[in-house]
Amino acid sequence: MFSKLKHVSLETYIAIFITIMACITRLSMAIGQISYVLAILLTGILIYKQRHTYKIPTYVKKYAKAYGIMLLFLLPSVLFTGNISVSFPEFFNVWIWRIPVFAIIVLGIKNKNTLLTMLAIFLLVFGIDSLVAFIQPIIGYVPRGYGFGSSPLTIAGIMVMMTPVMLVALWDSVFPNYVKQSSFFALFSIFFYMHGNKSRRSWIFTLLLFPFASWQYIWAKKKYLILSLAVIATVIALFASQPFYVAKFYSIANTTTDGSNLGRFDVWQSSVNMFKDHPLIGVGIGQWRDYYELMYRLPRETQHLYHAHSNFFQLISEVGAIGFIGVVGFYLFLVIDSFKNWMKDKNPYDLAACGAIIGYIFLFGQFEYTLDNSSGLRIMYFILGILWQLKYISYKS
Repeated sequence: MFSKLKHVSLETYIAIFITIMACITRLSMAIGQISYVLAILLTGILIYKQRHTYKIPTYVKKYAKAYGIMLLFLLPSVLFTGNISVSFPEFFNVWIWRIPVFAIIVLGIKNKNTLLTMLAIFLLVFGIDSLVAFIQPIIGYVPRGYGFGSSPLTIAGIMVMMTPVMLVALWDSVFPNYVKQSSFFALFSIFFYMHGNKSRRSWIFTLLLFPFASWQYIWAKKKYLILSLAVIATVIALFASQPFYVAKFYSIANTTTDGSNLGRFDVWQSSVNMFKDHPLIGVGIGQWRDYYELMYRLPRETQHLYHAHSNFFQLISEVGAIGFIGVVGFYLFLVIDSFKNWMKDKNPYDLAACGAIIGYIFLFGQFEYTLDNSSGLRIMYFILGILWQLKYISYKS
């Protein structure tokens, strides 16, 4: 047995540990962290062993420069705010520690089949995660399903992120059958998950991302168009036939009595007030809640929220205009670059990556602070790393 393990490549071990991290991080943070650290160490060993011949892909250098610029824009909100003993650890945890997921994949894994297997395994696990979220409220475990994690909003955001990835993997011929099968299973599972999770905005954003990720495929083959319309119509009909879901849907526009909406409006107003008082560098990274409770929480807001429930309101209040430009500019650069590359050669990897970032950062991120969600952000970088490395390997060959 041990003699066989000796023949397993370092790259394979890296792939195993980083995939375990992505699949298990919502279920066990401890196991996820251990796997993450092992993957980082093994990647460092691999690069050191190949130091004389190792070449960093051009696209990695490009994205690394953009990432470095973002960090520079965030530094004033670390160094020149009230409590650096709070802001620096939070800066490291949120803006640095989660990035190595991407680096591990693009620097340590160069085998196409390995990358495809990693993607297929994660999709399979996510499908199971979604089914667990469906079952949890049925058995009375919780009112809203959250799957392997602890928050229904976390899995809702991951679903929005993964929808374009699953659709592209299902439609496009470059993905092998076992990836398509995992994608189909995950897509099938999220229809049940929607019932158990009851996240209104995830329903809408999923429907919005469906044509974005699918139109070029269903337009090319009209039978796909008929099938897609039939599936969408069936899902809408099933939800529309249930008074609970109809009321839930209409409550999105309820700005007078819906507690979820009112809480967000109040905390957004508080965030705007913080921005007015600290326009350039904000109140400081990691210091939003202290300022919120001390000076800015509106009397009618009784939930004592931990964040602004929006990437954009959180950013303007916590890191000010300078940090906001840096962070939003970085993610816009990734979206625009991916979209331009997709328009140029119609590769599925950039289309899926573009949709994932739009879904998680810009759509779901309007109503939830996804940038601070450790498991969600690591999963996003895991998926982006796989997609862009697959593109690099495919086009290089």
